[in-house]
Amino acid sequence: MVLESELLEKTVTIGNQLGLHARVATSLVQTMKRHTCQVTVAKDGMEVDARSVLGLLLLAATPGAELIIRAQGPGSREAVEQISKLLENNASDHVG
Repeated sequence: MVLESELLEKTVTIGNQLGLHARVATSLVQTMKRHTCQVTVAKDGMEVDARSVLGLLLLAATPGAELIIRAQGPGSREAVEQISKLLENNASDHVG
């Protein structure tokens, strides 16, 4: 059994051909509105709050980049899974 105080961590690869751009970052922040747990996203030693569009954009995550999602608190497992799916399976989100 996972305790709510336990830190969950998952590494995901950006599936979007445009990387982690504004639309994806906004969707991620909207997803976080449904959760009370603390979630951060990290890349190359920089870690930002998953509720900050600007912070997520500052990661400059290009297609294929690996991000580390860290969550702690109630509902953290569900939050990590939702964010993972959003980042990994967003390859069809494109301009044109």
